[in-house]
This record gives sequence, C-alpha cells and structure tokens, in this order.
Amino acid sequence: MKKIFIILSVLALVSCSKSLDIQLEPEVTVYLSNDSKQKIRLTAKDKEYTNLNEWLREHSSGWHTTSGRYPGGVYIKSGIYGIQITKTHVVLYSTTSPQPRSMYIQEIGKGKLTGIRNIGK
Repeated sequence: MKKIFIILSVLALVSCSKSLDIQLEPEVTVYLSNDSKQKIRLTAKDKEYTNLNEWLREHSSGWHTTSGRYPGGVYIKSGIYGIQITKTHVVLYSTTSPQPRSMYIQEIGKGKLTGIRNIGK
C-alpha cells in the first residue's frame, strides 16, 4: 500500500508540471535584489544573457505553478515576463498588471546560472 501511495504522489507531481516556451527579448533589464535602483542591460552579446537563454530553452518543461514572493537573487524584465533567479530556483512572473505576479517556478541545479546570479558583484 505504501508503494502505491508513493507512485501516485510522484505521478501527481509530474502531471502538475507545465511546459513553457520562454524566449528572452533582444535586450533585457536586470535588477539586483540588494540595489533595486541599479539597472543592468543585457543583450545576446553578453555571456549571462546567452547562458540564461540556453537554460530557459533546455528547461522548457518541468515548471510548477506558484504564487507569492521569493527573496533575493536577480530579477530580469523581458517583455511580459519577469524572471527571478535565486540560489535554488527560477521564478517566472507575469508583468501585465501593475504588480508582478509569480506564476511558475523551477528548481535549478547547484552551480547553474551563477554568472547571472552574481552579476553586479
């Protein structure tokens, strides 16, 4: 019985994930959590931009719905999306309303996206 519960739990978690095709705008703005007034512009010529765009392409599946706010990291504004990168997660926000609203979250591997997480330091 215990094994069946575990299998059903895993299936429920997997079935709740969503695939998203997120492409960065040609130019994005990065905001730092420790200095929100500082803005850094990135384009396809920047290594951090390229790494994030590649990560988003490789991780188009496995997004889980979420809500609320997450502390720390960097926040990238790209079109109608906001993308927050913390030490452990990438959070996708909708920016179509006056206040950004978190929609989806995905865990990132240890040591991934460190270039963009450390930008401005």
